[in-house]
Amino acid sequence: MKKQTLIMFFLLLTSFYSKGQKQWNVSLIADSLKKEANAVIRFFSTDYERTALERYTKTVHYAVTVLNENGKSAADLQVYYDRNSEVNSIELSIFDKDGQCVKTIKRKEVNDYAYPGSHTLFSDSRIKHYSPSYNYYPYTVEYSYTTNHRSVVAYPNWHPSNWFDIAVEKAQLSFQTPNEFELNYRELNGNFTFASEKTETTTSYRWELTNLKASKYAPYAPSYLDLLPTIMLAPTQIAYEGYTGNISNWENLGKWVHTLMQNRDELSPETLVKINQLTDTIPSKREKIKALYTYMQNRTRYVNIALGIGGFQPIPATEVDSKGYGDCKALSNYMRALLKGVGIDSYYTVIGNGRHQKIKHPDFTSLNQTNHIILCVPTEKDTIWLECTNQKFPFNYIGSSNADRYGLLITETGGILTKTPTYDLNSNYRSSVINMRLQETREADFEAHSTFNIFLYESAFPLLNMSKEEQKRALLKSLSVNGLKIGDFSITNTTKEKPTAQLYTKGALSSFAIRTGNRIFIEPTFLYENTFVSGIKSDRSYPIEEPIGYTFHDTLNITVPTNYDVEFLPENLELKSIYGIYKLVYATPEDDKISITRTVQIKAGTYGKSLFDEINHFLKNSSTKEKEKIILKKNQS
Repeated sequence: MKKQTLIMFFLLLTSFYSKGQKQWNVSLIADSLKKEANAVIRFFSTDYERTALERYTKTVHYAVTVLNENGKSAADLQVYYDRNSEVNSIELSIFDKDGQCVKTIKRKEVNDYAYPGSHTLFSDSRIKHYSPSYNYYPYTVEYSYTTNHRSVVAYPNWHPSNWFDIAVEKAQLSFQTPNEFELNYRELNGNFTFASEKTETTTSYRWELTNLKASKYAPYAPSYLDLLPTIMLAPTQIAYEGYTGNISNWENLGKWVHTLMQNRDELSPETLVKINQLTDTIPSKREKIKALYTYMQNRTRYVNIALGIGGFQPIPATEVDSKGYGDCKALSNYMRALLKGVGIDSYYTVIGNGRHQKIKHPDFTSLNQTNHIILCVPTEKDTIWLECTNQKFPFNYIGSSNADRYGLLITETGGILTKTPTYDLNSNYRSSVINMRLQETREADFEAHSTFNIFLYESAFPLLNMSKEEQKRALLKSLSVNGLKIGDFSITNTTKEKPTAQLYTKGALSSFAIRTGNRIFIEPTFLYENTFVSGIKSDRSYPIEEPIGYTFHDTLNITVPTNYDVEFLPENLELKSIYGIYKLVYATPEDDKISITRTVQIKAGTYGKSLFDEINHFLKNSSTKEKEKIILKKNQS
């Protein structure tokens, strides 16, 4: 009897062991999930448990099969923590294609290093990181870890898959909280299965998603936050290093931020005297603001400071004034203090910066939608916006990464959502006049005068702060011409009311035309490529998004050799579509001159699949027509 029991126990143990070893067998993945995928997430579980006002734990269990080299990054372990959190119980194993464990990673093999980011002076952010060196595809990596947190301000967005070429077999998110602490949540872009349960003491939430197929990323697609399945989570009651609050709405969030700013906008008597002497003789309020903005830019530099509450709280204005540096919080608060010192009110403004970070859901209050601070200065006639972290940006220009989105103005009575400026397609323009003199040898000399305005100013902005040699290298790389040689050039900041730069370029093209017998064939070049795509693939899954509209207006004047006549000139073209306008106009103002004018307007917007045929017609005809050749024929005189 004992022998039979021992045999049964051994068989059960062997069966359990075999099942455990084979659960990550690659052959078990459905073919539909392998299509378009570089990796397949086999199981992804994230469990939150909030235990107190300022405490919660997060447990992650993750297994991913890497199908090829392009999916390798999906197997990386990355665990972020700081002085208010700690990482426990990391476990990590690697399995071959049959689901057999080939390696168990010891905790000491996981790297642990500071994660400061660029321009960071002080930070307590750290990362535990491991990247498998296993290269026998396909293989599977399984890991789990727990983090304990001693602060509650925001929870990161949860994605079953964080990129397009990754499929998912099963993913689940759970959150448990005592009833006195509310959880706000929002489901985006996915068909989640949801359940919740409330007991006398706790409330539990659970989301699940299965069989999510991978898809190809497409250029000019909307932000991944608008496409990939996402759960947004946000606490209502928050606590961070003694600063507590209720952020059930934006007004309350503003009150909490205002608390962090208390008594941090004072300046020394010496500085107050200095800035008042600077502005006393300036009659215009706008010019006073501009003078102080220039003063701030000349005295400071940007460095990131993210120590504990310093990740949310600006350092005092007196410290910025004496040390000459600060992050976006500190520099915006310092500028606010300078304005206050001469009797001008302004508003510290919390915002999301960049394409993938913005307050996109104004009816869902969360700090997780923000990552930056700018300054808002109301005046009698208009509102001035100041980007205080860039010491070279023009006055009253906050850049495309801050434009056309919500910002949270911090006032004494709470937060107020307001929209930042929008720069339209008529304001965002590049214009150029290019004069070329064609030689019979098919070479051409040229001079080009170009103007970059508002959004397009940003394409010239880096050049303004480079050395002459760096500028030349950048121009050779950015101008889309074969055989380009640059002689003289200059880049000038001509900003007055609007950001504007002027670029002058003089040089030569070694292969501007093709000579065959007594004919010369010219494919016009405007030096600058069109920035839109030449066509849309029919199998594209995602809409096209143009976040900002713009205009190009380029004139190319060609002086031809005196012993050649124009034999063929392409017909003019004008295309109009929901996506934009494209025009080419050819003219011969004099016997030895050809003038070609190109006008392009691309409209901001999101364009779905039903519009692809119309847009494709626009794109392909624009691209084809621009490559049509002008034919010159040698005259017989």
